[in-house]
Amino acid sequence: MGARELGIDLRQSFVVGDRYGDVETAHAKGARGILLRTGYGETELASDASLWPAQPDFVADDLAGAVEWILREVR
Repeated sequence: MGARELGIDLRQSFVVGDRYGDVETAHAKGARGILLRTGYGETELASDASLWPAQPDFVADDLAGAVEWILREVR
């Protein structure tokens, strides 16, 4: 089942992950991508992020920081 069948508007959605691929997936689907510094995130950020085709919409220290940013964005 896809987003359309579930009534999910991907343009109003967020993808949170610790890999650049998560951000890339978000942008490919029209969502906003948040990169976490936890997990693999710090290593991803240490790579040459200027070579990434699209930058994260936000970089959060942890999941709680991502949630706080999302809640501010949707208000």
